Amino acid sequence: MIISFFSTGTGGGAAPVDYLTAREVLAYEDNRNLIRDDAGEPQTKIRNPLPEVLHGSPDQTRDLIDASPNKWSYTAGVISFADSDDPSPAAQQEAIELFEALAFAGLDRDQYDCLWVRHSHEGNVELHFCAPRLELSTGKALNIAPPGHENAFASLRDLLNKTHGWADPLEPERAREVRATIEAPTRAQGREELHDWILDQISVGTITDRASMIDTLTDAGFEIPRASKNYITAQDPDIGERWRLKGEIFNDDWQADPPRREIERGPGDDPVRPRRLDGISVGELQERFQQHCDQRAAYNRNRYQVLSERQQERVGEAERDDPALADNFAMGDRGDGLNLDRDGADRELVLDGFDHALGVEGAGSDKDRTGWADMDLSRFRAAPGARLGHLAFESDRAFPTQC
Repeated sequence: MIISFFSTGTGGGAAPVDYLTAREVLAYEDNRNLIRDDAGEPQTKIRNPLPEVLHGSPDQTRDLIDASPNKWSYTAGVISFADSDDPSPAAQQEAIELFEALAFAGLDRDQYDCLWVRHSHEGNVELHFCAPRLELSTGKALNIAPPGHENAFASLRDLLNKTHGWADPLEPERAREVRATIEAPTRAQGREELHDWILDQISVGTITDRASMIDTLTDAGFEIPRASKNYITAQDPDIGERWRLKGEIFNDDWQADPPRREIERGPGDDPVRPRRLDGISVGELQERFQQHCDQRAAYNRNRYQVLSERQQERVGEAERDDPALADNFAMGDRGDGLNLDRDGADRELVLDGFDHALGVEGAGSDKDRTGWADMDLSRFRAAPGARLGHLAFESDRAFPTQC
């Protein structure tokens, strides 16, 4: 099992939500090449089985993304299982709940929105998620995959793979068995998005050398007006934008690293060699996961602090008698030692570096998007009792029920 975040995240809600729930999609061969007709036009196919909405409302998620005033309006990705994993429905639900326990640590269920849709038409199970980058009680930007998020979600991946014996994507012989399927890659809006998408295709084995890189870019809808010895020029034909891509992976003699299994093993060695996670106990992996949950929860509780109804009543009472006391009530307990700026609506969590706002993914306003002024957030809040139930586990592999 692998957890992947897509590099897309700008624009309205129709594109990501419709992709998750679409009945008909582009058709690919087993080796992920796009199928075209005699005229060169891409072919489509009906997903079978059809996508299944597991949690959330596609309409609500779409509306929230559309209502965001920020350029980066949503975060999407997938929990992708290898064919051999064959996770039970209970195990899939476990993965979803633990993902949310980490991604939204410290928040109540009515403070965020997350759509989950299961895809199984490619033969393996994929749990796709799409979360508007909004905290619903304050309207502030909420980024569940800030810079530094990789280690946090790697701790969840390792914990679940160890517990269930699922495929570890970092084991050389299983790296390509676990994949994050991208059926209809959205053309990148800039050089960084395109570069990240290419790296994603390398990581799942779609791109292995210069030739397969050009083929993959072409299948995704790009034109390659020039391929020199040490760079590739990619062009989006719809908007005419061109990007010259330079670096080691764009050299004409570049090849992805071959599997190291046989090199490491050597002739005559025992084929049953130690696995990456063999020397790490479930308890240690649980502790790593919990530490990431605690770190994120501390940030979220400070950034998105919302007073309870009783606390609001106490503030109101204090305002009549002692304004200074009212300030104390409103501020709550800030004694966690973190240096957090809660004044800017566009500041977000940066793991391992709390003192800085996000860089290129800062929530600068998009002039084409709707602001919060005309929006009633209450209609997006979850109904009482809508929170996912707590998990129950066997005592020898108990996961935290909440973070």
